[in-house]
Amino acid sequence: MPLGRRIEDLKLSSLTVGRVRPEDRLATVTALFTHAERYTIEAIDWYLTKRRRPAQWSRLLRSVAVGAAVFGGIIPLVHGASPDLITPDWGFVLLAIGAGCVLFDRVFGHSTSWSRFARTGIALQHALARAQSEWVTVLVTLDPAQPRKEELRELLAVVERLHSKVHETMQEETSGWIGYLAEGLDELNSTTVTRSSRGAAPGQMTGAS
Repeated sequence: MPLGRRIEDLKLSSLTVGRVRPEDRLATVTALFTHAERYTIEAIDWYLTKRRRPAQWSRLLRSVAVGAAVFGGIIPLVHGASPDLITPDWGFVLLAIGAGCVLFDRVFGHSTSWSRFARTGIALQHALARAQSEWVTVLVTLDPAQPRKEELRELLAVVERLHSKVHETMQEETSGWIGYLAEGLDELNSTTVTRSSRGAAPGQMTGAS
């Protein structure tokens, strides 16, 4: 997936349930489960698709950081062997580029987002598989023509558990994203203030002298 491609937001589709007749109760409960199942599948697809962009950014930034660190460490050795070939200052430049890539990744959370989206998608798959198994377990034991109230309640409980698990999983992912965003901004501000203080120190010392 291209890095600039926009992914549409995940939205819950509406479900209209009119007056339910006794003979239509099983069909209505089935429609509720199908609606919950469809939304869960859409959420799984959304999270697994959403993880691709941060995964690409994470691999790119980490690759550049590793390459810059390796070549930045080699340059002083090359300079020692052949001083006229390259100056050792380029080693510091490459090390700074590598550190910048790591900081960029941590602040914007590409690696963390990749992991979080993948983990959420897998958790939703497990929730859906469990709900489908529970649904079939109850369904195969009832009489479709005359389902008992207890059996309908069991089916409704399966739908409710699926709804709750999906909501809980997505809420945890959202809370994790908000928390990491705040931590990234704090780290960026801390890094900026620290570097500004270091840059101002020589000027202050010159003025004092």
